[in-house]
Amino acid sequence: MTTKKSLIFNITALLLIAILFISTSSLSEANSISQNPFFFLKKQAWLTLISLAVFFLATKIKLKHLYHYSPTLFLLSTISLLLVLHPQLSHEILGAKRWLKLGYFSFQPSEIFKLIAILYFARLFSQDKNKTIASLLFSATIPLSLILLEPNLSTVILLSTIILSLYYLSGANIIHLFLLCLFGGLITALLIFSSPYRLARLNTLLHPQQNLKTQSYHSQQNLIAIASGGLFGKGIGNSQQKYSFLPQISTDSILAIIGEEVGFMGLAIILFIYLKLLASIFDISKHSSTPFHRLLSAGIALWIGLQTIINISAISAIIPLTGIPLPLVSYGGSSLISTMFGLGLVYNIHNQHGQKK
Repeated sequence: MTTKKSLIFNITALLLIAILFISTSSLSEANSISQNPFFFLKKQAWLTLISLAVFFLATKIKLKHLYHYSPTLFLLSTISLLLVLHPQLSHEILGAKRWLKLGYFSFQPSEIFKLIAILYFARLFSQDKNKTIASLLFSATIPLSLILLEPNLSTVILLSTIILSLYYLSGANIIHLFLLCLFGGLITALLIFSSPYRLARLNTLLHPQQNLKTQSYHSQQNLIAIASGGLFGKGIGNSQQKYSFLPQISTDSILAIIGEEVGFMGLAIILFIYLKLLASIFDISKHSSTPFHRLLSAGIALWIGLQTIINISAISAIIPLTGIPLPLVSYGGSSLISTMFGLGLVYNIHNQHGQKK
């Protein structure tokens, strides 16, 4: 299978997996919210169609325009992160302000910013004069601070890892990279130890047996769902945890329901699909003809890969629950649409390379 076919096949497979398991897992939750058991399924179907249109748009857009306008997009995206902190413009969920309300429409600026940040820093680090600590900190400090104020430490850590990885892949000074990692680690430790709820999460992570009884209800139910699936699962549609036991089924916990219904073998197949998708993107990055294209496609691969690792780790209680969605599979528009746009750009890069080749 060619790289292009592999990319399309694996994207399609994950989108179909999302529709299938959102349709089987969200019926009870949707019925309790809207009296319509197909509420989440219908909305996800529309979001999938929109994301496919966005993917097609991204395959046709001129990448030189994105290169030229990425600083403007970065500025506008940073402003949206500022606006989400305004109480009259934001939608608060569980004490966090992460959604920006625009009439009947709402979106999560931090999800959009992930893609914009990859675009911007791919452009920044493709220029030798900008491969410095000063340029990195000047660009990253304000938006990451705004995301931290939501509060959303997990997204800050994710973005910081992506940005530092792009800095490394650009061929930047390794000593500078080490100093940045050390600085980031110190800041993260300070944020954790100065926050009681973050410190409690860390304590649970370091001493899982001692803190089993105090582990969050959500984490416990995730583990019960996965464990009860066994090797081959209970069968599609036969989950028991979806009936009011597991909160946020279609978003944070969709992987737990999948594990319960298709078991370890089913999860292994899904993980294999993600690995094949990432291999396709990295192959496109490797053979891209310009530094900007290489860094952009590598950044998108890192974004999808790291989010997948974080989501799986959180569902498995290896790390505390973070709210990071499973790419292409978790319910939600902001993440799905931005991810599909990013994948469309990867397809676009592949086409440009193929034409030159």
